[in-house]
Amino acid sequence: MRKSLATKWLAGLAGCAMLGTPASVLAQRELPLKLHAIKPGKLYWVEGGGGNSGIVIGDKGVVVIDAKIDAEAGRALVEEVAKLTPKPITHLIETHSDGDHVNGVVAFPRDVKIIAHTNNRAEQLAMPLAASVEIGGGKCLPPPDRIPNLVIYKDEVRATINGEEFVFHHFGRAHTTGDLIVELPRHGVVFTGDILTYNVLIHPEKNGSFDGWFDNASAILALPDTVFVPGHGREPDTKEMLRARIAGLRAKRGAIDALVDEGKTLEQAKAAMGDPPKDSIGCRGMPYPSLTWVEYHDRAGHLAELK
Repeated sequence: MRKSLATKWLAGLAGCAMLGTPASVLAQRELPLKLHAIKPGKLYWVEGGGGNSGIVIGDKGVVVIDAKIDAEAGRALVEEVAKLTPKPITHLIETHSDGDHVNGVVAFPRDVKIIAHTNNRAEQLAMPLAASVEIGGGKCLPPPDRIPNLVIYKDEVRATINGEEFVFHHFGRAHTTGDLIVELPRHGVVFTGDILTYNVLIHPEKNGSFDGWFDNASAILALPDTVFVPGHGREPDTKEMLRARIAGLRAKRGAIDALVDEGKTLEQAKAAMGDPPKDSIGCRGMPYPSLTWVEYHDRAGHLAELK
């Protein structure tokens, strides 16, 4: 019987160690933060210090979307909010469980309400259990005392927070199993988390899914909104950009599938797709598998499926 992608991915970690902080992670920590206004006085997105964040200023308080990568970046984000308004931060929304989006929560007020999908919460609770070796004194793990405390189970939840309307969508697993799409329908803006980035990344250890990515991207495209703030990247996406991205990745998936069907090895497939021989290394010394790796194993697994 075929192993899950998560099992295969974890099996490949033997002997893998992070001797230093990778350049990709260092780039994520870039400070100072860069503030971008979507609706001045009301709605902003914030670049740098980890994944992109959002700031929504309501009538009684502020909602922040994603908390940055660590305490320093989290403090910088809280300070940006204070420059914009004296209103308190009442809620933090987490689009998914990756450390560059959640670990900055340690700099937020202790009474902040942390909203996340139930699978995000489960992933954060499980991370210390799976971390047999920690790098840098546990800095890559989510803070155990700042786990989400307002949990979303349904695929769609509508809520009014500080007078602002939010729609939370869970379109199934994609980047992780706990991806949460945050829609602000009055403003025509969507915060997508890492469903949209400058480079699509699937986390096999969190049971992410490339097929699920297409489902999520198509569902986002079907929303009536026009501005899509990515989890990483220096400008929001438009519908035209998203359509082009989906088309390009469908073509890439088809090319990878054809290589698998021809009996090519993973190494041959990666070479044909222009991937580097070795995947880049991220937090806790874990590799970031390429889309070729993810799709190759998924296609091979389907071909070997026990009927």
